[in-house]
Amino acid sequence: MKKHLFFILLLSSIILSSPVLAQDTPGLLIPIGGGYADVYAGFSQAAVANAREGQVNILILAPTYSTNAIEISEAERQTNTKDAEERRFQVEEACKRAAPPDVTCKATLAPIFTRADASDAAHLKLFSEDLAAVFILGGDQTVAMEILANTPAETRLTELHHSGTIIGGTSAGGGMQSVTMLAGYNPNYASESALFFGAADLWNSPEKHGLPSGLQNAILDQHFHQRARLGRLVNAILQPGVIHVGVGVDAYTGVIADDEILRGVFGLYTVTILDAETYHAADGVRYVPVSESRPPLVSARNILVSLLSPGNFAYDLKTRQAQFGQLSYSPQKKIERRFEGLNLPEGAGALILAGDLSNSLDGNAILARFLQLAGGENANLLVISDGGASKAANQRTAQRYADALIKLGAKASTGSGDSPGQEITGFVFVGRDASKMTPPEWVKEYWLAGKPILADNAAATLMSSFYAAHPPTPSESEDAEAATQQSFWRGKTNIQPGLGLVDITIQPQMLADNRFGRWFALAYRHPDLLAVGLNKDTAIEIRADGASVLGENAIFALDLRFAQLALGTDDGFVITNGLLDIFAPGEPLQPETADVNAIYPLQPTPALRATKTPAEEPSAQASPTPGVVSLSEAPEATATQASAENVPSQAPLQPPAQSIPPVWGLLIGLVLVVSAILAANFIKKRR
Repeated sequence: MKKHLFFILLLSSIILSSPVLAQDTPGLLIPIGGGYADVYAGFSQAAVANAREGQVNILILAPTYSTNAIEISEAERQTNTKDAEERRFQVEEACKRAAPPDVTCKATLAPIFTRADASDAAHLKLFSEDLAAVFILGGDQTVAMEILANTPAETRLTELHHSGTIIGGTSAGGGMQSVTMLAGYNPNYASESALFFGAADLWNSPEKHGLPSGLQNAILDQHFHQRARLGRLVNAILQPGVIHVGVGVDAYTGVIADDEILRGVFGLYTVTILDAETYHAADGVRYVPVSESRPPLVSARNILVSLLSPGNFAYDLKTRQAQFGQLSYSPQKKIERRFEGLNLPEGAGALILAGDLSNSLDGNAILARFLQLAGGENANLLVISDGGASKAANQRTAQRYADALIKLGAKASTGSGDSPGQEITGFVFVGRDASKMTPPEWVKEYWLAGKPILADNAAATLMSSFYAAHPPTPSESEDAEAATQQSFWRGKTNIQPGLGLVDITIQPQMLADNRFGRWFALAYRHPDLLAVGLNKDTAIEIRADGASVLGENAIFALDLRFAQLALGTDDGFVITNGLLDIFAPGEPLQPETADVNAIYPLQPTPALRATKTPAEEPSAQASPTPGVVSLSEAPEATATQASAENVPSQAPLQPPAQSIPPVWGLLIGLVLVVSAILAANFIKKRR
């Protein structure tokens, strides 16, 4: 009997000491892209399902509210507490609405607004074992993680999550839920400059990171399509030394992350997954210089794109595989592509399709290039503008373009849309509002006769096979929501036939005016056509011998010919395995083979000079690694700068060791000891 008892006790100690067997099932993560009322129900349903003995205890955290991690004024503390208390009440009431009659709900605010608060024993008592969920409010995720990082509160959050507690949060509270955290833009960057190297500020070190219990296989971003952040997330996942998968959660939308599987999208809109790992897009990233005063642009091929909407859809971040109902979709092992839609008919003139040159006409290189195509010093150009506020506004716009061309050496005149005479060697068509425009009937015939055309802004989209007949994105919040986020619903984008000079679709001003919804709508409606997204001061030049990129920014190309498409229960777009390419100026607009076994030589990563404050003496340039491109400082206000410390660490942050709460350890130990005694008595009786 003693031998049996010793064996049982030894087995018990092994079980208790095993990190795999000792931990409970980890809780869900519920990142929410922004908002409260529209997403409370989805979060509450998950919290109620995680009730402990008929009680749903929810802890509310608001370190995101603070303006400083070390010290805040008493007035700010009072304001933060008051505002967070209002949200606490709303979460509790939403939980009550979701709970059945035999389940009760209670939400408690933990007033953690500084690092000292995150070590306060009184506050830590609120992180109790009976918590069903934690909900982190919106605000500033960088201050929040400065408060929580490497504190007892962070450790306790990790322990609770690994023992089954849900961690949810909205806006900044959602963005914190990946261990590598996208903290925002670096100084002097915004959405328009999101594709320049250094734009995305990534926290990926032991001192600066997201929640250690957050997503391990993706980087999160929030307010995604609402604030045109696709460029920022692309920039982030292309950086070296980080996870090369990104998840963008739209405002008023949430998603459940269950052991790295995204499922159960709830709320109003979509979740976007960008995968630069499967086809090694991050390994093959290029850094293309465009100016001595600016960092290079990132250029990448074969980034996989997926969209999830409410319904029975899921995406496994570990395997990078989508699930539509009972069907699983993995990326093809190898895809050979061609952009046939960019081929021109024999004898047709060259095309320059631009994303908006209106604010940089003087000495514009794209206008100069068109002048070459239209005859150089012998050029005689006609300029027409449409889609403005009035005929007079159209005439003023046309005259501005004509004046800029004249300064470059052309002969240029403005017209009203009548057929040009034989002496005209090139046609410039400018548009502002595609919903108000009707292209002149003679344009296609004129072009097929060999005359070159430059179409700018809304006029460019009319040259394609189909276009989105919408005005610029409104500034009012409700109208902007319809233009940016609701455009990811079926039927919300007015798509009309274009002139079809090229068999593609085009959307200008992608980053500057947040046209991603219309761009996706065009691609979803016509998946057989390449969808090109232009930016301000960019263009594509299409000739008989091929197409290339012009300008001062990068462009997007979305190819859904090999993708799987579906619709969510709200008629939201569902896509998996679309292909996204980023092309920089000077590059040919042609795809590359997508191959899961592709091997790319390591690209040198640009090194940025350290930013100096006015009080500092000139400092030495940060030393790049061998082969690294070194960039000069950018003195202009619009130029980008970044500190050398913003270059991400090559070693991703590792989550802390999982531990079992001490109380549960004692209980399990007691149960095992009792079991051992009972087993021994049983053995004795058997003898």
